[in-house]
Amino acid sequence: MPQLYIRGQSLAYAVKPVNFDRSLLALLFIHGTGGDSNDWCGQLEGLSSRATVIALELPGHGTSDPPGETSVRAYVEWVVDFIEEVGLKRVFVVGCSLGSAIAQMIALSPRPWLAGIGLVGTGARLRVHPAFLDGLRQDKEKALGMLADFCLSPATGNPLREEMLIKYLRADPELIYSDLIACNEFDVMEEIRQVDLPTWIIVGNDDKLTPPKYADYLHSAISGSRLSTISDAGHLVMMERPVEFNRQLAGFLVDVGLISLT
Repeated sequence: MPQLYIRGQSLAYAVKPVNFDRSLLALLFIHGTGGDSNDWCGQLEGLSSRATVIALELPGHGTSDPPGETSVRAYVEWVVDFIEEVGLKRVFVVGCSLGSAIAQMIALSPRPWLAGIGLVGTGARLRVHPAFLDGLRQDKEKALGMLADFCLSPATGNPLREEMLIKYLRADPELIYSDLIACNEFDVMEEIRQVDLPTWIIVGNDDKLTPPKYADYLHSAISGSRLSTISDAGHLVMMERPVEFNRQLAGFLVDVGLISLT
């Protein structure tokens, strides 16, 4: 996996195609709490014929160097530095949950390279139940097992459910805790109305962590946005329903003129 050194710290990322044209549209995917580039395998495989696809691993996540951060704003600085260091000229930033909070904050201070944003399983405010934060301190396995279960729809099969449980149980609980603190402090309920970019919002109808009403608010607040609701999917809709996710995203990008039909 390629790595890029920024401020003396290595950030890892997956990219397809490997030899890409930096002047063409890049889809930059940012994972959520405790995630990594593997969260976007379906998009790396399914969308790389339409655009450059990059799945970034935030500091402390996957094979990127630790430590992580405790605020969305601090993660934003890493993502912006990464984009500018790579030299991308047109970027559509797609984030899930914590990654979507990062995308929203980038859109509120847009750079010339920002072509639009995709918001997956998120809201303009992300509150984490205090009992869950306390649970990470008191019973890590129980709390992380609950997180794995809450991320997925009841309709999602056991292979992915078991994969997520193993992933979270192997994660550093302090990193998960820090990510959730960053989410808990995130609130752009008023500012989000200022976003004036092509914006695609997608939510699973079984999302228990950021229910569809959160996506409804984003859709009503961001003028001209498009909302996609996917059945039989939860918080990790891009992993649970990758084909439908990719179809909806590609359709949006075609409609706003960021990619061609072929």
